Amino acid sequence: MDAAGQKGTWNVTAVARLRYVTAHFESLQGLVLVPVISWMALAMAWAANWVPGWLVLAAAPGALLGSSAAVRHYRRHYGQVRPRTSRGHGAVSLLPIVVLTVAAATGTISEGWPVSLPGIVLGAGVIGCAWFRRPLAPALVPVGVLGVLLSVLPLAGAGRPHLLGQTEHWIFALLVGAAVVQVYGHVVLSRAFAGRQALRG
Repeated sequence: MDAAGQKGTWNVTAVARLRYVTAHFESLQGLVLVPVISWMALAMAWAANWVPGWLVLAAAPGALLGSSAAVRHYRRHYGQVRPRTSRGHGAVSLLPIVVLTVAAATGTISEGWPVSLPGIVLGAGVIGCAWFRRPLAPALVPVGVLGVLLSVLPLAGAGRPHLLGQTEHWIFALLVGAAVVQVYGHVVLSRAFAGRQALRG
């Protein structure tokens, strides 16, 4: 492929990415949620008796300040973008809620099992979300696959209750995966606006 063809292909990809970002601008501001998600993960670590409670309280102001700083960053660099409405967007938005509800339900019946049903459900759900959020697939698919693998491997030893079978443990794992996806969402957002500048040039 010659240079002109490569540039044309890149332009098409950049335009598609920019359209996706415009439609999901609010949800791609990942740095806004990462501090909050991290604080929630810390709270789950406290629930699992991994860290003392005072650390959770001490980290709360930092999480709020971090989110506020991220909001200012996005407004300063990208301004305000009016989201584009897309058909079926509401139904797709319900998918994470459905997956989380099913995971919680399976957790109540699978405590003590050598595998983590909530982890399997969540991992499969994350992989499924990649179909509807394809620009985020490079993050969603590895996170989902890793979640399924960790949920079936005997992390606590053969025949023993799975570590991710406990509620606070699988929620902690979910939050870690969510933080990874949010960071990648920020990367998608940054690349899209960089592509917009290149298209203008």
